[in-house]
Amino acid sequence: MKTTTEHAAEIRATLKRAHGWTSRQVSVRAEYFSMGSAIRVQINDPAIPLPAVRTVAQRAESIDRCPITHEILSGGNTYVNVTYSREAQTILGRRHADAVQRAHEATDPGSAVLTPIEGTPFWLGRPHAGRLSLWNEHGYIRDAYSVNSMAETIGSMMVAREER
Repeated sequence: MKTTTEHAAEIRATLKRAHGWTSRQVSVRAEYFSMGSAIRVQINDPAIPLPAVRTVAQRAESIDRCPITHEILSGGNTYVNVTYSREAQTILGRRHADAVQRAHEATDPGSAVLTPIEGTPFWLGRPHAGRLSLWNEHGYIRDAYSVNSMAETIGSMMVAREER
């Protein structure tokens, strides 16, 4: 059975071999903690699609569950987390910042109105002064406290949608 460190090395090698992505573009770290471990994959290059990296990395995930309740059992689990770096999220968000700003300005604080965010499948709400809410056709997604933060969320989600 491979260790978490070996799985992380395999992920690095696969990303390099299959896509040519270096460790500067995609960072892969193994972490150990009481009764388990994790592989943290951080995408530093916003041009790299998160779903492609997740597909490679998820193969290393190993979570034991109770066959009856499906609860996660303690001990020996290896979790995998794939995210964009803060810098990459900022770059991805710049693509949508103007559209989010226009939706923000078109929506009154405290109203129940959702305003479409141009060029995206999302809507913006302003349920309270100082807070923005993001919605799609399935309902509420999350809150943010600034236009830039909301744009970064949309940027990351749009990259994920493009890969489907």
